[in-house]
Amino acid sequence: LPPSCRVVITLPLGRDQVLPTCSISPPRSLLQGKGPQGPGDFPCPVCSKAFPLQRMLTRHLKCHSSVKKHVCRYCGKGFNDTFDLKRHTRTHTGIRPYRCHVCAKAFTQRCSLESHLRKIHGVQQNYAYRERRAKLFVCEECGFTCAAGDEYYGHVRRLHPGNALLHKYLRKQGAASLRFLLYPGGYYA
Repeated sequence: LPPSCRVVITLPLGRDQVLPTCSISPPRSLLQGKGPQGPGDFPCPVCSKAFPLQRMLTRHLKCHSSVKKHVCRYCGKGFNDTFDLKRHTRTHTGIRPYRCHVCAKAFTQRCSLESHLRKIHGVQQNYAYRERRAKLFVCEECGFTCAAGDEYYGHVRRLHPGNALLHKYLRKQGAASLRFLLYPGGYYA
């Protein structure tokens, strides 16, 4: 770009950056002074609660929405996030898939089990930065728990064929998988 099309912007961090003014503008977060400067730099414009990461703020903003896309089938309470609905539903079903290997106490959430292990038994979970823990597949209909997705979806297909998550999974797999899983004996009506 020609020199006349450049401008120097001083960012909140004190560094100078050259941005072309005719085709690119700085991110909105930099213009508002809400860029990544340290912990708590992304405040909620509604309640002023601060978050260290933009994605955490984005998830939080859903709680201020009056539209609740996910509704509890037991009490009708609405949620903006499927995770929040699942956590709430377990208060009705009593499903507690996370079990302490020391005392056998069971929990509805993995974080509650990890907190219990740390506070009660002194067991510290050590995970590397961004390391994923092993996924646990939990049937919200009956509490069946396993570590393999194929085993989980096989269970749901056999015992809970009307489950909405099963149908969503089958749609993602494509039409051939859908026919095979719905009609394992080979009947394709």
